[in-house]
Amino acid sequence: MGQSKTKLNIIICGLDNSGKTTIVNQLKPQDQRTENITATVGYNMDKFSLDKVKFTAFDMGGARKFRALWESYYSSVQGIVFVIDSSDALRLCVVKDEISQMVEHPEIANKKLPFLFFANKMDVKNSKAPVDLIQALELQDLMTNHSFNIFASNALTGSGLTEGITWLQDVMLKRNSKKKEGS
Repeated sequence: MGQSKTKLNIIICGLDNSGKTTIVNQLKPQDQRTENITATVGYNMDKFSLDKVKFTAFDMGGARKFRALWESYYSSVQGIVFVIDSSDALRLCVVKDEISQMVEHPEIANKKLPFLFFANKMDVKNSKAPVDLIQALELQDLMTNHSFNIFASNALTGSGLTEGITWLQDVMLKRNSKKKEGS
């Protein structure tokens, strides 16, 4: 029998229409994927696995009226995925505000949770590259107490998703093993 997988919880946030649910759908096994993705009302809970981890993902609605719900899940997660529509330059200031509020929230600030950013919709004309998003969102300044990385992605094809989730998995597993050593 193989070694059992570690179970970890993540929250998937981002503004509406950034591709959060499509990303989660792509990460699930082929036979569990949904054909038609609709806007998330409230949140969806999904599960998917990678090499060493069974993830439970809280896929949060990104519309303004649902963003207040995000903080209800901060205490239950070990990592954060934030999806950015890299083609929507007009709403980058809103993205920056939401990220800023997240990192200042005590549940996230105290746990120093790792952040994985997906610069999604890289196939769309005039989309911003990850390096440009780091600068535009001032992530170097906002993320001083958090491990973070940003990956170019295309949720429709799955491009960049496994690489990003693998990075997050590795950071989360390292944090888990350090906690166990310290206890």
